[in-house]
Amino acid sequence: MTDTAASTGPAPTGAEADEIPGSLPPSDGSRRRAAGRLFRPTPYRIVGLLFFLFMLPICARLPWSGDIGQHASTIWRLRENLAHPTSPMVDLPGNGSPYFSPYQVFGALVSRATGLVPLKTLHLLAVMNVLLVLAGIGAFTRALTTRRWAPVLVLACYFFLWGTDVRVWSGFESFISFSLGVSFPSAFAAGLMLLVWAAALRLLGRVPGTRPLNLSPLLRVCAHLALGAVFFVVLLSHPFTGIVMALGLLGILAGSLRAFTLRDWLFWVLSGAVVLAGAAVWPYWSLFSLQQSAALDTMHRHLYMQPLNWFGFAVLLGVPALVMRFRRDRLDPLVMTFLLVGATVFYGWASGHYSWGRAYPGALMMLQFAVALELVRVPRSQWFRRELSLIATGVLLVGVWVQSGAAFYIVPKSQWPKAVVKNVQAWDTWAGFQWTDAYLKYGDVVMTKGTRPLSMLAAYGYFTVEAGYPDPAIPLGVLEERGADTNAFFAEGTTEAEQVRLMEKYHATWVLISPADGEVPTGSAFQEVARSPQGEVLLKLVHA
Repeated sequence: MTDTAASTGPAPTGAEADEIPGSLPPSDGSRRRAAGRLFRPTPYRIVGLLFFLFMLPICARLPWSGDIGQHASTIWRLRENLAHPTSPMVDLPGNGSPYFSPYQVFGALVSRATGLVPLKTLHLLAVMNVLLVLAGIGAFTRALTTRRWAPVLVLACYFFLWGTDVRVWSGFESFISFSLGVSFPSAFAAGLMLLVWAAALRLLGRVPGTRPLNLSPLLRVCAHLALGAVFFVVLLSHPFTGIVMALGLLGILAGSLRAFTLRDWLFWVLSGAVVLAGAAVWPYWSLFSLQQSAALDTMHRHLYMQPLNWFGFAVLLGVPALVMRFRRDRLDPLVMTFLLVGATVFYGWASGHYSWGRAYPGALMMLQFAVALELVRVPRSQWFRRELSLIATGVLLVGVWVQSGAAFYIVPKSQWPKAVVKNVQAWDTWAGFQWTDAYLKYGDVVMTKGTRPLSMLAAYGYFTVEAGYPDPAIPLGVLEERGADTNAFFAEGTTEAEQVRLMEKYHATWVLISPADGEVPTGSAFQEVARSPQGEVLLKLVHA
């Protein structure tokens, strides 16, 4: 529901029509007023600017954790061969890999245009993603309410209304998780998703305080073509966010179906046709042939373990807030979207297809928006007299403390008092492998083991024998064989001849291993070249 009822009846005529944007050519005075509104300071613009300035050093440093290696390596493969890229992590054809998304193609084009290596390109994409998320939060909130402080409260709830535990997962936008994943496709897709939802509400004439858009048929067609194109980009850039966006659009449309005409149906069918057409002609992989991956389901099972520790605050405050909205409007878009996404998440748990747990952020987002929109209805003079606002204030303060470890990505832990470091949760970042640039070149294959090197080395343009991440385009048997061969290579008692055979099998010329992760080859076929500050040993295969 919107906080102010929006008219869904016939368009006004006569004098009322003059107030509809676009019904008359804008005068010079109206242009000046529009320009003034564009640059006028508002609470959200001021807070958003401060948030952006806080995020800039994080974007500049881009603390390394999780999937950065995968995204950088995907940009590498597209940068080197846009038409026929190899698989992001291993030296195999990349046909059918869903990692080759519009976001990654855009990153590769930026990398080519600027001459920056993919890791540096991700810094630029991170800045873009911060701006997109800020714009998306502002636009979607303003499409739900006219209250000036609402976007500020939504911003606070979006990043800090989570739980007592810090977990990091792509698409889950708690402040620490967002700080570590700000360059990921999920952040890009989240910003666009919010903008699409806001645009949908405007096209449906359901934005409070504004009249329905009086667009000509041609402009309406253009708007729906653009909507479909953005939907396509989100769906292929981060399919899980695309699914949430689709469910959100269904939740929004549910409140307007009674007033739909045949022309309205045709416009929305046009948007859907653009999505399907784009997916059909995408050259790298087919959305229609993408199958459930057992490897991905196994990895995502953790999403269903102790979820309340992760986002219990959002449930505690968000469910009552959604109930209040439901009482006012049975077809409230936040409520409808929450129910649709919640059913999807439940299906993932009940069926064992745990990958559907990646839809969680959509449900959490509805809870967070609902809390903020209920809080903004509380008069400031009553803020400390109402139960909801009192509890929310305390919970948000706790949430800020829980997520405050993001400050370590700007000022290193070593610069903070030990008492602070000890009592603040943080996700430790990884040291990079920049030192390998002096020895390895793009396309070299490395035999390695351990989470950190398997996740990171491909970001520098190298391949690893074992894949650091499952790729649905590679048969599970192939991935398992590569993992088993890697374990055999570093196993105690493996002969030098067998190690050389495994190296040749995968065209590997380098070995990188920490003594803690496996046996360091000592035969004459391997020559030690360097050691990292973290203790990894780099060896070169000198002869077979």
